[in-house]
Amino acid sequence: LEPRLASDDPARAAFDRRGLLRLPNTLQVGHTRLVDLADDEALLAGFDKDTRYAVRRSEREGVSVSVTEDGADQRAIDDLHGLVGETQQRAGFPMPPIERYRIAWRALGGAGRAAILEARRSEQLLASGMVVITGDRSFYLFSGSRREERGEPKHYASYALQWAMMRLARDRGVRQHDLWGIAPPGAAADHPWHGVGLFKKGFGGREVAWAGSWDLVVDPALYRLRGATGIMRRWLRGLRG
Repeated sequence: LEPRLASDDPARAAFDRRGLLRLPNTLQVGHTRLVDLADDEALLAGFDKDTRYAVRRSEREGVSVSVTEDGADQRAIDDLHGLVGETQQRAGFPMPPIERYRIAWRALGGAGRAAILEARRSEQLLASGMVVITGDRSFYLFSGSRREERGEPKHYASYALQWAMMRLARDRGVRQHDLWGIAPPGAAADHPWHGVGLFKKGFGGREVAWAGSWDLVVDPALYRLRGATGIMRRWLRGLRG
């Protein structure tokens, strides 16, 4: 069980009362930033001054953002995966296989629940990202950007991309945009999500810590056996590796 419930929500106490066990890891991100989507003026007012500058500067630099919503458009998802790969490599993160991206795009794009946005200048692709829309919420799922060469003027394409993503979601009836993943409060500067968290913080909103993942234990003995089996498997894999 992994509810969309903040860790400080009073309803969380019901998990303890019912004997649910909290898991050490989560399937989704544990901390995020949520932005309430308003009109352009109110949205910009919620950004910090550096982010507002970057959004406006990207327009002056001639950055334009296009939208692709056809889940069968493999070019768009392959280009996105390539830029994500560049970004992940710079940050030292492992790169998920491209087929995982293609499956997500076919399923969500094909159902009209996702769009890929691409930021370009003079036809050159600078940044790309996927937004997923479900009901009155949107999620900033994947994104990547090209590294600017030394001496090259800054284009602020990632800011243009996020700005366009929020406006697109709002115009589709979304009320709240989930920036999907930040470092936990108090994390050190070397945390893998420190830099991306600072980028997202510039777009305003509020930080949320989710309640996490929980197991409802029906058979305690079988549950303990399953846990012991998992530990043994990891131990054996360590011996073989």
